[in-house]
Amino acid sequence: MSAARVRIGGARIGLDDVFARMPFRFGSVTIEAAVAATLALELTVDGRKITGYASEILAYKWFDKRPEKSAAQNVADLLSILQDAVSRAETFPEGDIFTLWQRLDAEMRGAADGQGHNALMAGYGTSMVERAIIDGVGRALGLTVHQMLKGGTTGLAPGDVFPELADMVPGAALGSPPRDRVAVRHTVGMLDPIDDADLPREKRLNDGLPETLADYLQDGIRYLKVKIAGDTDADLARLRRIASLMGRTDNTIRLTLDGNEQFASVDDFAGFMEAVRRDPDLEALRRAILFVEQPIERGAALLGHLDPRALDAIGLPLLIDESDDAPDAFRRAIDLGYRGVSHKNCKGILRSVMNAMLARYHGILRGVSLFQSAEDLSVLPVAGLNADLAVVAALGIPHVERNAHHFFNGMAHLSPRDVSAGLADHPDLYQPDARVGGRLAIRDGMLSIGSLQRPGMGFPPPDMEARVAPRDWTFDRLERRTN
Repeated sequence: MSAARVRIGGARIGLDDVFARMPFRFGSVTIEAAVAATLALELTVDGRKITGYASEILAYKWFDKRPEKSAAQNVADLLSILQDAVSRAETFPEGDIFTLWQRLDAEMRGAADGQGHNALMAGYGTSMVERAIIDGVGRALGLTVHQMLKGGTTGLAPGDVFPELADMVPGAALGSPPRDRVAVRHTVGMLDPIDDADLPREKRLNDGLPETLADYLQDGIRYLKVKIAGDTDADLARLRRIASLMGRTDNTIRLTLDGNEQFASVDDFAGFMEAVRRDPDLEALRRAILFVEQPIERGAALLGHLDPRALDAIGLPLLIDESDDAPDAFRRAIDLGYRGVSHKNCKGILRSVMNAMLARYHGILRGVSLFQSAEDLSVLPVAGLNADLAVVAALGIPHVERNAHHFFNGMAHLSPRDVSAGLADHPDLYQPDARVGGRLAIRDGMLSIGSLQRPGMGFPPPDMEARVAPRDWTFDRLERRTN
């Protein structure tokens, strides 16, 4: 299959206000409201005009965690980056997806420092354009994401970025066939109620959905992602309560730890894990941990080789997330002693495919287990969530962190047209809910995602008319509803 030829035309951005079902804390921020951006990008694909789409929350205090930046400034920065990426891409000559991505990625990263933005933020703008192009090409040619990535439609030439991959085809690192089911790895945020002791009956939402971790475990969840704060005593006390719940369920529970950049060095995190190891109440929980996500602050995480003695004390593979801010980040991390990298659509699809190829190549070469995880930046129905899961299915990752189903109100932020289309096209993934239109359908801890194998990135065209133009949107729209 030859690479599609793409010319980028005009663009439109629409915004949705999204209000939390319950507060969500990660790192130093507690989120009660957010805004999601949807991009509609006009394309000409092999001579055919089509529109491609991409959608993502403008996640403040994740891309840029500098304390001097307010949430409103973070959102304004991310919106500006998206608009800059679109403006640049509109000037590019016709090319294949890989060539367009390479050029945009180079320009956005080259401009980031002068604009006061970090590389992760620059990559967000590139990834939105990249996703919209992939979506549009799939719609124009009648191909799924998996078919495009495996068959050469994107023009991906990994050897141009990593010479060792020159003789490896992308399909060697993809799932075959794409997954039609994936397990939910439920996020346990630092403010989340563990059991009824944290959430008395009079304070419950009573919206028919699980509210405490105990509720989710009773509902069949088998994978957890537990966030830690870097406060050893508080973290250990919280882990003991989680371990107690795990010991009372009939299902085998596996979990990951998310360090959220709360540790200054690998030695600091090794000290924490030694405290976990010494605690007899945490023995079963420790043995259930699969890996640890980004415990070290991004500025220090890739500065040098990880001390083998510290890694032995930790006893678990470490994964980069926030430090995965450039196409070569995982390649550098492998040499330093990391074993995993997160997939997130907001960091780029072609990057994730190349990371999967690096994991396969270097895992075999070095005789170690290298891997990708699937993590969630609160992707929302329908466009953002479907696109994320379509790529997870193509990569063949068996479980995926989700949190938007817990912290946000399903399809409440969407127009009636978006709700109807999402429910009609994806009855395996969503179910009707009279209060919010529809919501994610988690059955026995699993998501059924077979309906995502459709042209494009797995979702019906979003209702752009129902969204607010950036010029008409201000951050205080979120504050008015949460004060």
